[in-house]
Amino acid sequence: MKNQILLLIIFTFSLNIFAQKTEKIKLDHHEDYYLKIIPKGKPNAILFLFHGGGETPEDVLKQIELPKLAIKHNFLVILPHFSTDSSKMIEELISTDKIANQLMKEYTILNNRIVLGGFSGGGMLSITFAERAVRDQNTSFIPKAIFAIDTPLDYEHMYERAEREIKRNFSEIGVSEAKWVINDFNSTFKGSPRDFPSEYETYSMFTHRKEDGGNAKYLMNIPIRIYTEPGIEWQLENRQRDLYDLNCTNISAMINLLQLKGHKNAEVITTFNKGKRLNGTKHPHSWNIMNSKETMNWILEQLK
Repeated sequence: MKNQILLLIIFTFSLNIFAQKTEKIKLDHHEDYYLKIIPKGKPNAILFLFHGGGETPEDVLKQIELPKLAIKHNFLVILPHFSTDSSKMIEELISTDKIANQLMKEYTILNNRIVLGGFSGGGMLSITFAERAVRDQNTSFIPKAIFAIDTPLDYEHMYERAEREIKRNFSEIGVSEAKWVINDFNSTFKGSPRDFPSEYETYSMFTHRKEDGGNAKYLMNIPIRIYTEPGIEWQLENRQRDLYDLNCTNISAMINLLQLKGHKNAEVITTFNKGKRLNGTKHPHSWNIMNSKETMNWILEQLK
Protein backbone atom coordinates (compact mmCIF):
# COMPACT_ATOMS: atom_id res chain seq x y z
CA MET A 1 0.00 0.00 0.00
CA LYS A 2 1.34 3.40 -0.99
CA ASN A 3 0.34 5.05 2.27
CA GLN A 4 2.39 2.58 4.31
CA ILE A 5 6.03 3.23 5.08
CA LEU A 6 6.86 -0.43 4.69
CA LEU A 7 7.91 -2.62 2.93
CA LEU A 8 10.62 -2.56 0.38
CA ILE A 9 12.93 -5.25 1.65
CA ILE A 10 13.10 -7.36 4.80
CA PHE A 11 16.39 -8.82 5.88
CA THR A 12 16.43 -11.45 8.58
CA PHE A 13 19.68 -11.99 10.38
CA SER A 14 21.07 -13.26 13.65
CA LEU A 15 22.63 -11.29 16.49
CA ASN A 16 24.62 -13.38 18.92
CA ILE A 17 23.11 -11.70 21.96
CA PHE A 18 19.56 -12.51 20.90
CA ALA A 19 17.99 -15.95 20.53
CA GLN A 20 14.90 -14.26 19.15
CA LYS A 21 14.29 -13.35 15.53
CA THR A 22 15.59 -9.97 14.41
CA GLU A 23 14.49 -8.31 11.19
CA LYS A 24 15.99 -5.34 9.41
CA ILE A 25 13.17 -3.57 7.62
CA LYS A 26 13.84 -1.02 4.92
CA LEU A 27 11.67 2.10 4.76
CA ASP A 28 10.72 4.32 1.83
CA HIS A 29 13.87 6.44 1.97
CA HIS A 30 16.76 4.26 0.81
CA GLU A 31 18.88 5.05 3.90
CA ASP A 32 16.09 4.56 6.44
CA TYR A 33 15.33 1.31 8.21
CA TYR A 34 14.50 -0.17 11.58
CA LEU A 35 15.50 -3.26 13.49
CA LYS A 36 12.61 -5.29 14.85
CA ILE A 37 13.43 -7.79 17.60
CA ILE A 38 10.59 -10.27 18.01
CA PRO A 39 10.14 -12.14 21.32
CA LYS A 40 9.51 -15.88 21.48
CA GLY A 41 6.08 -15.33 23.02
CA LYS A 42 3.22 -13.28 21.60
CA PRO A 43 4.21 -9.59 21.70
CA ASN A 44 2.08 -7.58 24.12
CA ALA A 45 3.80 -4.17 24.00
CA ILE A 46 6.21 -2.12 21.88
CA LEU A 47 9.44 -0.46 22.99
CA PHE A 48 10.98 2.10 20.63
CA LEU A 49 14.66 2.93 21.18
CA PHE A 50 16.05 5.91 19.25
CA HIS A 51 19.81 6.24 18.88
CA GLY A 52 21.83 9.43 19.22
CA GLY A 53 23.67 11.40 16.55
CA GLY A 54 26.36 9.53 14.66
CA GLU A 55 25.08 6.14 15.84
CA THR A 56 23.16 3.26 14.32
CA PRO A 57 20.61 0.87 15.84
CA GLU A 58 23.28 -1.81 15.76
CA ASP A 59 25.48 0.39 17.98
CA VAL A 60 22.71 0.63 20.56
CA LEU A 61 22.50 -3.15 20.89
CA LYS A 62 26.19 -3.23 21.82
CA GLN A 63 25.83 -0.67 24.62
CA ILE A 64 22.76 -1.49 26.70
CA GLU A 65 20.93 -4.56 28.02
CA LEU A 66 17.45 -3.07 27.77
CA PRO A 67 16.46 -4.71 24.45
CA LYS A 68 17.46 -8.13 25.79
CA LEU A 69 15.44 -7.54 28.97
CA ALA A 70 12.42 -6.23 27.07
CA ILE A 71 12.03 -9.25 24.81
CA LYS A 72 11.99 -11.48 27.89
CA HIS A 73 8.80 -9.63 28.82
CA ASN A 74 7.36 -10.12 25.32
CA PHE A 75 7.99 -6.62 24.03
CA LEU A 76 8.56 -5.96 20.37
CA VAL A 77 11.75 -3.89 20.38
CA ILE A 78 12.03 -1.36 17.55
CA LEU A 79 15.25 0.54 16.80
CA PRO A 80 14.73 3.01 13.94
CA HIS A 81 17.32 4.83 11.85
CA PHE A 82 16.10 7.99 10.12
CA SER A 83 18.43 9.88 7.79
CA THR A 84 16.50 13.16 7.75
CA ASP A 85 17.90 14.42 11.10
CA SER A 86 15.78 17.59 11.15
CA SER A 87 15.49 19.79 14.24
CA LYS A 88 11.74 20.08 13.59
CA MET A 89 11.56 16.25 13.52
CA ILE A 90 8.42 16.28 11.39
CA GLU A 91 9.36 13.40 9.07
CA GLU A 92 10.78 11.34 11.92
CA LEU A 93 7.54 11.67 13.89
CA ILE A 94 5.43 10.68 10.90
CA SER A 95 7.62 7.65 10.24
CA THR A 96 7.51 6.58 13.89
CA ASP A 97 3.73 6.79 13.93
CA LYS A 98 3.43 4.77 10.70
CA ILE A 99 5.74 2.06 12.02
CA ALA A 100 3.77 1.85 15.27
CA ASN A 101 0.43 1.79 13.49
CA GLN A 102 1.53 -1.04 11.23
CA LEU A 103 2.91 -3.05 14.15
CA MET A 104 -0.21 -2.57 16.27
CA LYS A 105 -2.29 -4.03 13.44
CA GLU A 106 0.13 -6.86 12.65
CA TYR A 107 0.50 -8.03 16.24
CA THR A 108 -2.83 -6.83 17.68
CA ILE A 109 -1.14 -4.64 20.29
CA LEU A 110 -3.19 -1.94 22.01
CA ASN A 111 -2.16 1.68 21.45
CA ASN A 112 -1.73 2.26 25.19
CA ARG A 113 1.13 -0.23 25.39
CA ILE A 114 3.88 1.68 23.57
CA VAL A 115 6.92 3.17 25.30
CA LEU A 116 9.48 5.49 23.71
CA GLY A 117 13.05 6.08 24.82
CA GLY A 118 16.34 7.30 23.47
CA PHE A 119 19.76 8.81 23.96
CA SER A 120 20.61 12.47 23.22
CA GLY A 121 18.86 13.28 19.91
CA GLY A 122 16.92 10.04 20.27
CA GLY A 123 15.65 11.27 23.63
CA MET A 124 14.62 14.51 21.96
CA LEU A 125 12.58 12.51 19.46
CA SER A 126 10.90 10.49 22.23
CA ILE A 127 9.88 13.58 24.19
CA THR A 128 8.84 15.50 21.09
CA PHE A 129 6.61 12.68 19.89
CA ALA A 130 4.84 12.57 23.24
CA GLU A 131 4.33 16.33 23.38
CA ARG A 132 3.00 16.69 19.86
CA ALA A 133 0.82 13.59 20.14
CA VAL A 134 -0.98 15.34 23.00
CA ARG A 135 -0.80 18.84 21.52
CA ASP A 136 -1.80 18.06 17.93
CA GLN A 137 -3.97 14.94 18.45
CA ASN A 138 -2.92 13.52 15.07
CA THR A 139 -1.11 10.28 15.91
CA SER A 140 -2.26 6.69 16.24
CA PHE A 141 -1.03 6.54 19.85
CA ILE A 142 0.15 8.59 22.80
CA PRO A 143 3.14 6.96 24.51
CA LYS A 144 2.32 5.19 27.74
CA ALA A 145 5.68 6.36 29.11
CA ILE A 146 8.87 7.99 27.85
CA PHE A 147 12.48 8.07 28.99
CA ALA A 148 15.61 9.81 27.78
CA ILE A 149 19.34 9.79 28.40
CA ASP A 150 21.09 13.17 28.76
CA THR A 151 18.96 14.85 26.14
CA PRO A 152 19.01 18.55 25.17
CA LEU A 153 15.60 20.13 25.73
CA ASP A 154 15.60 23.90 25.17
CA TYR A 155 16.44 25.03 21.61
CA GLU A 156 16.99 28.62 22.71
CA HIS A 157 19.54 27.54 25.29
CA MET A 158 21.17 25.18 22.79
CA TYR A 159 21.75 28.12 20.46
CA GLU A 160 23.20 30.27 23.25
CA ARG A 161 25.43 27.41 24.44
CA ALA A 162 26.71 26.93 20.91
CA GLU A 163 27.59 30.62 20.71
CA ARG A 164 29.59 30.35 23.94
CA GLU A 165 31.33 27.21 22.71
CA ILE A 166 32.50 28.96 19.55
CA LYS A 167 33.64 32.02 21.50
CA ARG A 168 35.67 29.88 23.92
CA ASN A 169 37.31 28.05 21.02
CA PHE A 170 38.79 25.44 23.36
CA SER A 171 37.72 22.10 21.94
CA GLU A 172 37.84 21.36 18.22
CA ILE A 173 35.10 18.76 18.63
CA GLY A 174 32.96 21.13 20.69
CA VAL A 175 33.39 24.04 18.27
CA SER A 176 32.53 21.82 15.31
CA GLU A 177 29.32 20.63 17.01
CA ALA A 178 28.44 24.21 17.97
CA LYS A 179 28.89 25.49 14.41
CA TRP A 180 26.63 22.72 13.16
CA VAL A 181 23.93 23.71 15.69
CA ILE A 182 24.12 27.41 14.75
CA ASN A 183 23.97 26.71 11.02
CA ASP A 184 21.18 24.16 11.35
CA PHE A 185 19.03 26.35 13.60
CA ASN A 186 19.57 29.46 11.47
CA SER A 187 18.41 27.49 8.45
CA THR A 188 15.57 25.59 10.13
CA PHE A 189 14.14 28.41 12.24
CA LYS A 190 15.03 31.31 9.88
CA GLY A 191 17.52 32.85 12.30
CA SER A 192 18.44 33.10 15.97
CA PRO A 193 16.00 32.71 18.89
CA ARG A 194 16.42 36.42 19.57
CA ASP A 195 14.93 37.20 16.17
CA PHE A 196 12.41 34.36 15.87
CA PRO A 197 11.46 33.26 19.41
CA SER A 198 8.08 31.82 18.39
CA GLU A 199 9.72 29.44 15.90
CA TYR A 200 11.93 28.04 18.64
CA GLU A 201 9.02 27.76 21.10
CA THR A 202 6.93 25.81 18.59
CA TYR A 203 9.49 23.06 18.13
CA SER A 204 11.46 23.05 21.40
CA MET A 205 10.70 20.34 23.96
CA PHE A 206 11.05 22.84 26.79
CA THR A 207 11.29 26.62 26.90
CA HIS A 208 12.80 27.71 30.19
CA ARG A 209 11.76 31.35 29.92
CA LYS A 210 8.07 30.39 29.54
CA GLU A 211 6.16 30.06 32.79
CA ASP A 212 4.39 26.93 31.56
CA GLY A 213 7.56 25.44 30.06
CA GLY A 214 6.33 25.70 26.48
CA ASN A 215 5.66 22.27 25.00
CA ALA A 216 6.66 20.61 28.28
CA LYS A 217 3.15 21.32 29.59
CA TYR A 218 1.86 18.54 27.33
CA LEU A 219 3.77 15.95 29.36
CA MET A 220 1.67 16.31 32.49
CA ASN A 221 -0.12 12.98 32.06
CA ILE A 222 2.78 10.96 30.66
CA PRO A 223 5.29 9.23 32.97
CA ILE A 224 8.78 10.49 32.19
CA ARG A 225 12.23 9.58 33.44
CA ILE A 226 15.48 11.27 32.34
CA TYR A 227 19.01 10.15 33.11
CA THR A 228 21.85 12.67 33.17
CA GLU A 229 25.50 12.74 34.20
CA PRO A 230 26.96 16.26 34.55
CA GLY A 231 30.53 15.00 34.77
CA ILE A 232 31.70 18.51 35.57
CA GLU A 233 35.34 17.51 36.09
CA TRP A 234 35.41 15.85 32.66
CA GLN A 235 33.62 18.82 31.09
CA LEU A 236 36.08 21.34 32.53
CA GLU A 237 39.11 19.32 31.51
CA ASN A 238 37.97 18.29 28.03
CA ARG A 239 35.59 21.08 26.92
CA GLN A 240 36.06 23.97 29.40
CA ARG A 241 32.29 23.88 29.97
CA ASP A 242 30.52 24.75 33.20
CA LEU A 243 27.07 23.76 34.44
CA TYR A 244 25.39 26.48 32.36
CA ASP A 245 26.57 24.62 29.25
CA LEU A 246 25.25 21.16 30.18
CA ASN A 247 22.01 19.30 29.48
CA CYS A 248 21.49 18.63 33.20
CA THR A 249 20.41 22.24 33.83
CA ASN A 250 17.37 22.12 31.57
CA ILE A 251 16.64 18.50 32.44
CA SER A 252 16.39 19.35 36.14
CA ALA A 253 14.48 22.57 35.36
CA MET A 254 11.86 20.79 33.25
CA ILE A 255 11.35 17.93 35.69
CA ASN A 256 11.13 20.45 38.55
CA LEU A 257 8.48 22.43 36.66
CA LEU A 258 6.42 19.30 35.99
CA GLN A 259 6.63 18.27 39.63
CA LEU A 260 5.64 21.74 40.83
CA LYS A 261 2.59 21.58 38.58
CA GLY A 262 1.53 18.29 40.14
CA HIS A 263 3.13 15.62 37.94
CA LYS A 264 3.52 12.58 40.19
CA ASN A 265 5.63 10.47 37.83
CA ALA A 266 8.34 12.78 36.48
CA GLU A 267 11.87 12.11 37.66
CA VAL A 268 15.51 12.81 36.94
CA ILE A 269 18.25 10.32 37.79
CA THR A 270 21.76 11.72 38.10
CA THR A 271 24.77 9.44 37.81
CA PHE A 272 28.42 9.98 38.71
CA ASN A 273 31.53 8.81 36.87
CA LYS A 274 29.62 6.16 34.96
CA GLY A 275 29.52 7.36 31.36
CA LYS A 276 31.54 5.39 28.83
CA ARG A 277 31.30 5.26 25.05
CA LEU A 278 31.17 2.16 22.84
CA ASN A 279 34.94 2.33 22.26
CA GLY A 280 35.59 2.38 26.01
CA THR A 281 36.34 6.11 26.20
CA LYS A 282 35.13 7.87 29.33
CA HIS A 283 32.36 10.36 28.46
CA PRO A 284 29.43 11.51 30.65
CA HIS A 285 27.18 11.89 27.59
CA SER A 286 26.69 8.17 26.95
CA TRP A 287 24.02 5.46 26.74
CA ASN A 288 25.42 3.47 29.63
CA ILE A 289 24.55 6.01 32.33
CA MET A 290 21.09 4.43 32.13
CA ASN A 291 20.58 1.39 34.33
CA SER A 292 18.79 -1.05 32.02
CA LYS A 293 17.35 -3.24 34.78
CA GLU A 294 15.93 -0.27 36.68
CA THR A 295 14.50 1.18 33.48
CA MET A 296 12.89 -2.13 32.53
CA ASN A 297 11.25 -2.38 35.95
CA TRP A 298 10.06 1.21 35.62
CA ILE A 299 8.56 0.49 32.19
CA LEU A 300 6.73 -2.57 33.49
CA GLU A 301 5.35 -0.53 36.38
CA GLN A 302 3.90 2.03 33.94
CA LEU A 303 2.12 -0.67 31.94
CA LYS A 304 0.31 -2.19 34.92
